[in-house]
Amino acid sequence: MAKMGFSPQTTPFRASSFCPPYFRFCRSCTQFYSFSSSSRVSCRLEDRAAAQSANGLLSDRALSYDLHELNQRSSYSTFQHDESQMLYRRRNNFASSQWEKPLVYRKVERRVEDNREVSYGLHPLGHTAEAWGRATEECKQNKKLFAYRNNASANLKTLTEEDVAGEAKSGRRNIYEGEGSGIRRAEKEYTQSGGEHGLRVSHNQMSLVQAGCSTVSHTNGTVNKIVLDSCSKKKGVLPNGLENKGRKDSITNKSAIVKKDAKRAAKKTVLSDTVSEPLSEKVTASGGTELHERLSQVYDTVLVVDSIPAAREVVSKLTNEYKDLIHACDTEVANIDVKEETPVDHGEIICFSIYSGPEADFGAGKSCIWVDVLDGGGKDLLKEFAPFFEDSSIRKVWHNYSFDNHVIENYGIKVSGFYADTMHMARLWNSARRTEGGYSLEALTGDSQVMSDAKRGPGEKVIGKVSMKNIFGRKKLKKDGSEGKLITIPPVEELQRVERKLWICYSALDSISTLRLYESLEKKLRKTPWCVDGHYKGSMFDNYVKYLQPFGELLVKMETEGMLVDRLYLAEIEKVAKAEQQVAADRFRKWASKYCPDAKYMNVGSDAQLRQLFFGGVQNSKDQNEFLPVEKDFKVPNIDNIIEEGKKNPTKFRKIILRKPDGVNIETDKYTASGWPSVSGDVLKNLAGKVSADFDFLDEDNDEELPENVTHKSSDDNRAGPGIDTSAYGAAYSAFGGGQAGIEACHAVAALCEVCSIDSLISNFILPLQGNHISGKNGRIHCSLNINTETGRLSARRPNLQNQPALEKDRYKIRQAFIAAPGNSLIVADYGQLELRILAHLANCKRMLDAFKAGGDFHSRTAMNMYPHIREAVERKDVLLEWHPQPDEDKPPAPLLKDAFASERRKAKMLNFSIAYGKTTVGLARDWKVSREEAQETVNRWYSDRQEVLSWQEERKKQARKIQCVYTLLGRARHFPSLKNASSAHRAHIERAAINTPVQGSAADVAMCAMLQISNNERLKELGWRLLLQVHDEVILEGPTESAEEAKAIVVDCMEKPFDGENFLRVDLAVDAKCAQNWYSAK
Repeated sequence: MAKMGFSPQTTPFRASSFCPPYFRFCRSCTQFYSFSSSSRVSCRLEDRAAAQSANGLLSDRALSYDLHELNQRSSYSTFQHDESQMLYRRRNNFASSQWEKPLVYRKVERRVEDNREVSYGLHPLGHTAEAWGRATEECKQNKKLFAYRNNASANLKTLTEEDVAGEAKSGRRNIYEGEGSGIRRAEKEYTQSGGEHGLRVSHNQMSLVQAGCSTVSHTNGTVNKIVLDSCSKKKGVLPNGLENKGRKDSITNKSAIVKKDAKRAAKKTVLSDTVSEPLSEKVTASGGTELHERLSQVYDTVLVVDSIPAAREVVSKLTNEYKDLIHACDTEVANIDVKEETPVDHGEIICFSIYSGPEADFGAGKSCIWVDVLDGGGKDLLKEFAPFFEDSSIRKVWHNYSFDNHVIENYGIKVSGFYADTMHMARLWNSARRTEGGYSLEALTGDSQVMSDAKRGPGEKVIGKVSMKNIFGRKKLKKDGSEGKLITIPPVEELQRVERKLWICYSALDSISTLRLYESLEKKLRKTPWCVDGHYKGSMFDNYVKYLQPFGELLVKMETEGMLVDRLYLAEIEKVAKAEQQVAADRFRKWASKYCPDAKYMNVGSDAQLRQLFFGGVQNSKDQNEFLPVEKDFKVPNIDNIIEEGKKNPTKFRKIILRKPDGVNIETDKYTASGWPSVSGDVLKNLAGKVSADFDFLDEDNDEELPENVTHKSSDDNRAGPGIDTSAYGAAYSAFGGGQAGIEACHAVAALCEVCSIDSLISNFILPLQGNHISGKNGRIHCSLNINTETGRLSARRPNLQNQPALEKDRYKIRQAFIAAPGNSLIVADYGQLELRILAHLANCKRMLDAFKAGGDFHSRTAMNMYPHIREAVERKDVLLEWHPQPDEDKPPAPLLKDAFASERRKAKMLNFSIAYGKTTVGLARDWKVSREEAQETVNRWYSDRQEVLSWQEERKKQARKIQCVYTLLGRARHFPSLKNASSAHRAHIERAAINTPVQGSAADVAMCAMLQISNNERLKELGWRLLLQVHDEVILEGPTESAEEAKAIVVDCMEKPFDGENFLRVDLAVDAKCAQNWYSAK
């Protein structure tokens, strides 16, 4: 940062067509002065010629606004100098004759808010108007400017060498006029000049500042002359506008100050190139007194570790003297998009903190360690802590352990000693916080009810996590300089260097808050009884230690393993999918062009164009005076290079006109939020009906051949003729007049549905699975597995591997892309009808228990018991309930029930699951497209011989109303705090959840226990088999092919007896397992 020179003899500079970047305005004497980085210039400059003679002062960048120094990120710093006069007048609202006047207060405040690092009169500003006003007033009065600036009691002389060294070691980004690196030389010059000289230190540069002398000499070079105006003759006070940040040709870079000393200074002190005001001022400006007090408490407890010797000393205490304490750990990471990227092989740790409680003392009463990995020692410094992180006997607690574990292990450190994840503990204690603040560290530690049991000393307040946004967020400026609504946060690397003290407080508070949260949650869980089937088992903390604690660690291991993906296969099916999508789109366009010629060029993915084609002229459902136009113009890519009338060359886009076919009237009851007819997938499917996109039918007169990799679809029932069954056709059949035209319309819309379906597979599965952001260096995909549902079931993200397309809809066999490594195989094991078996156990339903005991097709048995005519057919042996073929049998001797009575079985199957989830007759009537009365009759038949289920469900509703919670098989509670004051509709929703949670949550309990059994099985470990993924009732493992069959048998046994090698349920747990080279083949 260069220092600008001033001459009291010059007259104000009047801008003509140029405003050089090295001109600065002195507020006190209202004159412009010039300074050259390569010569001594103290003359006034009034035009471009004079500026050009001043050793190349012309510049296209870094325009300055009077006293204001804008950094390179600012929009103000990127205008051409030829536009300067207009720019200044427009931006600063000055007339050309008023250049010498200072900036208006409002604009100064905005710029300070945006940049934070600027200085007025060498005075550091915070980001409040009060700080600016105080700074300018002190500068005017020439009083205690440096006292405020450097947090000293009087002025520059009060700072000692120890003061400066201490500030430098802690990373303070202060500028010390007269102090810094090279202190002895600075002090000598300062003393010899009577306090006139000073040394300024920044990250990688030094510059000497003269205050009252005409020259400054140095043994290793000469500093350019800086002439000061008469308004700032007093010792220790410099005029406004002296700083110039970031100029490559500034005094610092072109002066003869020795670069060697500058580099040594930057390494030794790590001081910043901007002023950092005292922590109290900065925090008060950011968040008020309360935030100031909280962060001030934190800083006093933190030991900054930024060297190898200091790290070794700390690690020695952690692994010996304080080994038996519980340590909370947290990392801060740069270069990662946490919403999109997996932390496995992504992100760089810039710092981390460890808090061991008040019992620990790492020197001078410091109980929290903050380690600077960014500038303090990098990877080598982090690896010094490997003995601590890898020691399994040292208990460590985390908040969101998965993330921190992965980013630490990216450096080759294998984290061990996992003791607790406070996020999982909080969910176990209260599962209803998703709607009451959530489970972030800030939300939990900011909740007095959650933190009520945290340890604290006499009069001590519990310190909660403070969000980065609250401390460092600032409003983004609009182009006109006014504040916008968007809050932006600078990069974390910048915050660690620029806002060092605040950043240390912020990041250290994460580990401090985590330990306090753990202490409080542990006490709460210990006070909560744990019961299973009415039998006391201990406390819920015992439940956590037995199940969720090892399960949390297992999930992290599974994330680390990941699944290998065949990207070549994905790339191939991507080509096939896009080709089929194009064919389907072309077929639809061809059909539509029969009614509207320009539809040949329409974008079939545009809702607006589809709406115009199907519903042109329709009235808006919300505004009776608004109508869609009968026809409308659209711009589409001019792919055929058509030259429009009056044009010489084809344009990039061309205009098309779309209109609804004459005489076609499509009725709909689904509308968008703005009141226009919806063209969603459901609407299109309703128009098409249950027909396929028959290319033969749509393309009889087309001689073109389909691409070789495109599946050719056709059916035998597509021709119109006498007595044809039209029940399969959708609403488009009658809308387009029935007969041949109606059938063509249905198949055309089916082709459009196929376009949408393929697009969904491409965008949601095929393309994301090829992204580098979700895979590690070894090509394996590492999704995040989370215990974050209210029922306790797992969810997955980045990517959601649990959301694979159903087998019958997986037309491109996407699961086939998930493969085993060479020499390995996959084991895919799946529970059969797990949730129905759980329901049978919980309700002790004899009919269901008998059906499961008998085996076979459960849904067919349900249909037989519901419908007397099916039972009679089975008894007469007209149909078979199930069939087990013998070696010499090709087909069953009679039709199977599931084929002969498919409709009834489908309803029985839907009922089995719907009733388990508490679905109402209204929902069933809508699904079946029957009256509510008919749906109720079917439901009654289901309950007729399953009265135990109905009674059990009523009991769960009563329990929820009485104690606002229900329990799973292993005693986990789901809370319903809003039930008492809920509306009737919301109460019904909660009561359905009260029925569903014990079933779905208990199924999650079973799956969790089975996975722990598999993970702990010593034989599977010896064989080299590892768990990779859980998809609800299904688990996937990978291991050596040679031991696949043995491993499969062990996995099945673990899943059939998941509770410590036993199964205490009233029903057997059926498991289907297969070995294969890819996921698809194992289904």
